[in-house]
Amino acid sequence: MIPAGDLETLKSFESDGHLVLSVYLRLDTAQGRESAYADFVDRVQTELAECNAEPECREALKEDVEIVGMYLKANGHRRHAGLAIFSCAARYFWRAYPLSTPLPIRITAGSKFDVKPLLQAIEQPTA
Repeated sequence: MIPAGDLETLKSFESDGHLVLSVYLRLDTAQGRESAYADFVDRVQTELAECNAEPECREALKEDVEIVGMYLKANGHRRHAGLAIFSCAARYFWRAYPLSTPLPIRITAGSKFDVKPLLQAIEQPTA
């Protein structure tokens, strides 16, 4: 799924007080692939609403949202069952991982990357 070293980098990433953005998208259906960008925009608006409309929060995530949006528009995600993206533009950090297994759509912003979905997927026994 994701190399162990990369997973450790994500878990230990120091944002130095900046917000980081974690994005998980399902691409295992034609509709999921077609709606990936729209799903991202809808979900990120919800996340930004949780910033309580604070300009600092919105501004802190603006560049990350733009970068992820450009990546999705460029169709860099169309050949895999899922996609995980981790971005902290303020620290010049960006990673996108195609996933062979789809994970539920989830977008979070915070001081640490949200790697919980990845850890849960790794811990689940394969069928």
